[in-house]
Amino acid sequence: MSPTLPFPKRLRSWAFVLAALCGAAGAQAALFEDDDARRAILELRQQRTQDADAQAGKLAALNAQIEQLRRSILDMNAQIEQLRSDLAKQRGQDELLARDVAEMQRRQRDMQSSVDERVRKLEPQPVTVDGKTFKVEPDEKRDFDEALARLRAADFATGAAGLNALLQSRPTTGYRESAWYWLGNAYYGLRQYKEAITSFKQLIDKAPDHARAPEALLSIANCFGELKDNDATRRTLEALVKQYPQTEAAQAARDRLLTMSAPAAPAAKPKKAKG
Repeated sequence: MSPTLPFPKRLRSWAFVLAALCGAAGAQAALFEDDDARRAILELRQQRTQDADAQAGKLAALNAQIEQLRRSILDMNAQIEQLRSDLAKQRGQDELLARDVAEMQRRQRDMQSSVDERVRKLEPQPVTVDGKTFKVEPDEKRDFDEALARLRAADFATGAAGLNALLQSRPTTGYRESAWYWLGNAYYGLRQYKEAITSFKQLIDKAPDHARAPEALLSIANCFGELKDNDATRRTLEALVKQYPQTEAAQAARDRLLTMSAPAAPAAKPKKAKG
């Protein structure tokens, strides 16, 4: 600025320069403020982008975890179904095994019962015949029962043969006394009275206390009667009454003795024919 200008003009010039300087400073300040705002906006956008990326990463990780959990649940469900299937198979196998065990136990019981039955048939068993209890072998009992069955069927010959075979093969059998008695009856049925007397006497001589002894003595009297030996019949009946007075056989002997002692009825005179 020229120093020659008047003062007022110089003042206006200075004012203009000062105003220009102030405007320039304000513009520069405004420019600085716009840069800060843009930088803040950029930083905010960058932060939001970073936050969005981080959130997306977290969401992806969460989705991955969810997917992993879903696969784990599917695997667990598959394992549970497999376990159920295995359990059902095992249960079926257990039921089948239980049925097999039950069937095996049933067969074992049946087999044991069969064995016990066979052993029982082979072992001596107690029997009671004519008030006497003793043990006999199974075939021994069978032979005696079969012989008696033949006698009851009036097959005296077969019954006598069976009893004789039993006495010969088992001379000490518990059936011995009863066999002598029934053998005497078989001979009586065959009308072999002497053989019957011999068999009955064996019972009386060797087992006088046997339940069949009184009947055997009465049967001997009957045999003598069939042989027309009245004296022997009387003696036998009297011996029966004396030895076994309280028995039914003794009462039958008394009745027979009374009949034998009664005088014979006189023969009726023939009536004359009317003329």
